[in-house]
Parts: sequence; structure tokens; C-alpha cells
Amino acid sequence: MLQRKREYKKSNCRKTNYVLDFNTKCPDCLKTYAFVKEIVLRSDKVNFASWITAKRMLFTSIVLSLLLPCQTYAQRHIEADELLTMTLEELMDVKVTIASKTAMHQRETPGIVTVVTSEEIQNSGAGDLIDVLRLVPGIEMVVDVWGVTGITMRGNIGYAGRVLLMIDGQETNELYHACTFLGNHYPVSNIKRIEIIRGPGSSIYGGFAELGVINIITKTGKDINGISFSTDYGRMAGDASHSNINVSAGKKINDFEFAIHGFYGRGNRSDREYTDVYGNTFDMENQAELNPMLINVAAIYRDLSARFIYDDYVTTTRDWYDEIAVKDYEITYRTLFGELQYDWEIVDKLTLTSKYNFMRNSPWAATGEGASGDTAYYKHERYTDRNRFNLIASFDLSKKVNIITGGEYCRDNAKITILGSDAFWTGKTEIDYSNVSGFAQGIFTTDRVNVTLGGRVDKHSEYGAAFSPRVCLTKVINKSHFKFLYSHSFRAPSISEIDYNYFSDPGKSEPDIEPEKAKVYEFEAGYSFTENMSLIANIYYISVDNSIVFSFGENGEGYDNQGISGTKGFEIEHRVRKNWGYVIFNYSYYSAKDINEVDNYAVDGKDAIMLGTSPHKISFNSSLKLSKRLTINPSFIYMGERYAYTHFDETLDDMVFSTQDQIVLANLYFNYKHVFNSGFDFGIGVYNLLDAEYDFIQPYNGWHPPLPGSSREIIFKLSYRHNLK
Repeated sequence: MLQRKREYKKSNCRKTNYVLDFNTKCPDCLKTYAFVKEIVLRSDKVNFASWITAKRMLFTSIVLSLLLPCQTYAQRHIEADELLTMTLEELMDVKVTIASKTAMHQRETPGIVTVVTSEEIQNSGAGDLIDVLRLVPGIEMVVDVWGVTGITMRGNIGYAGRVLLMIDGQETNELYHACTFLGNHYPVSNIKRIEIIRGPGSSIYGGFAELGVINIITKTGKDINGISFSTDYGRMAGDASHSNINVSAGKKINDFEFAIHGFYGRGNRSDREYTDVYGNTFDMENQAELNPMLINVAAIYRDLSARFIYDDYVTTTRDWYDEIAVKDYEITYRTLFGELQYDWEIVDKLTLTSKYNFMRNSPWAATGEGASGDTAYYKHERYTDRNRFNLIASFDLSKKVNIITGGEYCRDNAKITILGSDAFWTGKTEIDYSNVSGFAQGIFTTDRVNVTLGGRVDKHSEYGAAFSPRVCLTKVINKSHFKFLYSHSFRAPSISEIDYNYFSDPGKSEPDIEPEKAKVYEFEAGYSFTENMSLIANIYYISVDNSIVFSFGENGEGYDNQGISGTKGFEIEHRVRKNWGYVIFNYSYYSAKDINEVDNYAVDGKDAIMLGTSPHKISFNSSLKLSKRLTINPSFIYMGERYAYTHFDETLDDMVFSTQDQIVLANLYFNYKHVFNSGFDFGIGVYNLLDAEYDFIQPYNGWHPPLPGSSREIIFKLSYRHNLK
């Protein structure tokens, strides 16, 4: 019965894998329509009762769609199984994703995208953002100085403004060095999903998104719908690795929605021994603390939204630059974020979004008194403020054409608050910079190919102008999809880089540092074998000109532009998801051969390898259902040989590098949900099961030896959720 011809176009429904026309204005209508289509047409043998049920559901969905107003993507509650139908603009920048925008699912988005869901995070047993990001292709962890760890992206150094890290759309890169800080810093229990672009984001975000964007999206008031708490404890061989608690409350009441997240903890980087470049050692146990406190508050009333985040991250360390300090000192990284946004639908197809952001931070603050005779330690405290105003217009010229355009004004102010310490290059203890930008993007949907054209122009008061265009072609053909991406991006010099550029050469009358400028080519192809199995592969070529590099010279340390760096390579990911669980397997490879010219990033005699990261990385993450409530979750990360500068040779009067052996970080975690039919979940597992000696390596020659990671960890987790009616 019901022999119907399947006349579908353009895209596959990511829920049912049936081909559908996604050219629908409202995503809520889209979801209902796709569901009914699947019920009616999935089988050639459908009985009369099923046909009547489907017609009733279709009628009900049409009535509801007429009665219920459409919402912006930023406000609409997105279920976990809808993640693959999100637009690139929501993934990259929530401020431009509004209800009148044409919907694009993951296979059509003009970017190399990874979405990590809350389910994957919780099942893995991850206690830290580092544990989650390690499972993503092309991402690896490295060390800078002062015990600070960050990331590399596809073999390229990722901190200091090269990769943008956001929480709910708030840029967390501090303003002085443009760095991010990882290691028991951000809670993972309140994460709804993490969206990652492994590629340029400058055409949307500007100068802190040269090589990638990571957006952590926390649970909304509707997600929480009451009160929840979680606590997790990790134990290394010598000491606790972390002991954290997270409390959340939230609710959606008619047009008003709020969410509150509070996170507090204590942690230690490692229980192993650290050795500086001169052979001096110290035991990191209780001398490499990682102590977070973070409050995240959000409120939405109709088209008006506000967010407030307070981040108080405190560490202790004795590893400074090349030598060990006499004792461990406390370093604080405090930041206050504020955002106010209003979406104004002028007419049916035109919406204006206005936004104001405020950020104040005091990173790398060392205010304690130094021990007698300690030459490694020095006091350091600077405050930086940023005020940013943003206005964006989104206009649907037709069902197949969407145009976004807007402008932004940003003003930064920095102050040195410890009297008697260094002044800025102007000779004063306070300095101001401003930046004006304009951007535009057009999405054109055709039967042959979808085209995205965009660009952004930035004009900075100190280093001048930068232009970031991009051209993206995407196409979905039944179960296959293809993407070709060409982008320009740039990295804006940070306040410290402008400052140290001037001091690196006494002959300079003013800083002459310029932005890094990258050209990136990417091609992705994917195929869905079934509705439960997919394979995606991409190749890329990254060339960064005017690379901003830290180095030591005759006149001391400083930052300068030092030529071309970059990598080329490929990434492959295979996913299987069925009733018994899921498996995610990926392999990533990079090579710097014939691209990198920066000596500070290079390994002597190994032209294809960059310092600190292995060209070969394999990640495996899985979840297997032992029962309805119990899962076993094995995972592992393999990295090939890495290279690091480890010690100073007096005979050579120079730093010497050594080979770090290939390594496997294996993990095993058991997760039991709804203990005793209650709202409690419990988990126990082991991270670094093989007790491998993993080290964070500095990805440039800054005279900092590898920083030891943790030994084997026993992990305990307990969470509770109480829903309100």
C-alpha cells in the first residue's frame, strides 16, 4: 500500500537520513515537516492507520506553526539530535544567526566543523576541557611559560590570538597577550555542546581567530529546568588532581528565561618532577595548583538578552622561563564579562541586532613579595578593559539569498598598576588602542552549488588595516557532501607584542610590528553509508605570512615579524552510532615541509615537523551500553614522536632539543545513570590508564623545558538533577 514517488531535493534530513528540501524559513517548521515525511514515506508498506496518524500529525503541526511564533536560533531551544542542522553563523557567531536566516545543516556549512555533544563529554568521563579537546582532530596541548598551557591547531601554535576560545559567545582570550588558559579552568558538566571550527574565523571575528574558533555553549534555562549539581574528584598517585563542584539553576517561564552556573574547585597540574634547562628540579605536587571559580549568569526576555560572567582563576607555579623560582608563587587570572543584546525585526525579512560587550581582565598577575635572592620571579600586574559596540543587519532577499552586513567599534585600555615596574613603550603607565571594522556576507543557494562570499576590513589605531575575504562552495548530493573553502585571515598583534616589539630594538622610535596574514585552502568530502555511519575527510594548506614570533636577540627578548610559517595535511573521521552505543575514530596528519621558514618553530633536520606536536595523531572515543543505564566508555589518544628543547648546553652555549617518545593516553570510564530510579548519576574510571609520562612541550624556542602532566588518575563523579514542573 501507499506506493509514493520520492521526489526530494538538495539535502538529507540529519534525523532520518531521507533526502528533503531544506529551503524552509522556520527551523521549527522544518523539523516537524521532516518528521512527517519520514513517517509517511520511509516504507512502501504502510497501513491505513499509520497514514491517518501521519495526516493528523501534519495537520497538528501546521496549526501549531501558525500559532507559535518563530524565534531566533540564539533563543530557540535546540535538542541534542538537532545539532547537525545548525547554520555556520550560529556555530561561529551567535549574533548573526536570527530567525529570518536560511537554515544550513552541518554538511552545508562553509567551514570544517566539529560538534562535541554533552552526551559525548559526560560519557567520556572528561574532568577538564583538555580531555575533551584532545579527542578533536588536529588539536594538541602545549605549554607557554609560568605553567600556562594552551593548544596547537593542525601543528601551528594556537595561543596568543591565533585560536579564539569563547564561552556562550564571550571571547575569553585575555587582552594583554591574547592567550587562553587551560587546566582545571572551565567546568565540563554544564556544557551543552562545544562547536569547533578548524580553520580561519577572521572574516567574522577579526584578529583573534586566525586559525580556529572554539565556542563552549552552556545549558540554557530550558535545558536545566530546575536545579542541578555535580561534583568530581580525581586522584593521581601522589595527590588529588582535582576536586570540583558545579551548581546550576534555570527555568523558562513564558517569555522570560534565566540560567545561573556556579563553579568552584581545587586542582594540581601534576605530581611529577619538573627539571629546568639548567638541571634544577622540584616536585610539582602542591606547587602547581589550578584553582578555579567561575560564575555565569544569563537572562532573556523576548528579543532582549543579557549575560554576566566572572572568572577567577588562580594558579601556583615555580616554572617561570628558563629557571626554577625559589618557591611557588600565586598567579591570578581574573576576568569580568558583560553583554547586552537586542534583536529588532524591522520587517518580515530584515532584522537588526545590536550588541554591547564589556570585558575587564587582569591576567598574569603576580603581586606577592619575592623570596630573598630569587632572580626568576618578578612582580607583574596589568589591567585591560575593552568596550565593544556591534550592529548587524540580516536580510533575506529571497528564499535562496541571505545578506548579512554590519560594523563594529572596539576600544581597549591598559594600565600598569604596580608602581615602579615597566612602563609601556610610550613611557606612560596607561595606553589606549581602538579598532573599527566592517563586514559583509552573502549566502546564495542554487541547484548546482551553494556559495558563501564574505569579507571583513579592520582598521587599528596602531598597526593599520587588515582585510579578510573568504569564498566557500558547498554541495550536498544525496548521501555525499563536498566543500571547497578559500580564506584570508589575520592575527592582530596583542598589547604586549606591540610593546615588546618596540623594546626589542633601542633604535626604534615607535613599534613597527604588523599583523600576521594567513591564506588557507581547505577541501572536505563526506559520505553517509547509512543513517548510523559516516566518513568525513579533509585536506588543507595553511600559509602564514609576517609570522609574529617571540625570540631572544642581542637587545633582549621581543616580538617581530619573521617570515612564513604554516602546515599542510589531512584529517579523517569515522563515526558509527547505533542502539548499542557509538564509536568515533579520527586520524590527523600535518607537514611543515616547504612551508615553514621560522627557525623558532622548526626542528633541526626535520623540515616536516613543528616543535611541540607530533605529525601523527589518532583519537578513539566510544560508548558501549551494558544495560539501559550502565555504559562502559573506553577512549585513547595516540601521538607519534615529538621534539622539545630540554636543556642548555654550556659547551654549545645554546639550547639543545631532544626526542619525546610516542605515547598512548588510554582511558576507561563507567557511567551509571538514574541510580535507584532517582535523579542521581554516578561514574568511576581511570584516566591515563597506562601511566604514560606525558609532557606539555613549548612549541617555540623560548627556553622553557617540557612541563610534566599528571600520572594515572582515578576519577569519581556524582551528579543530581531536580526538574521543576
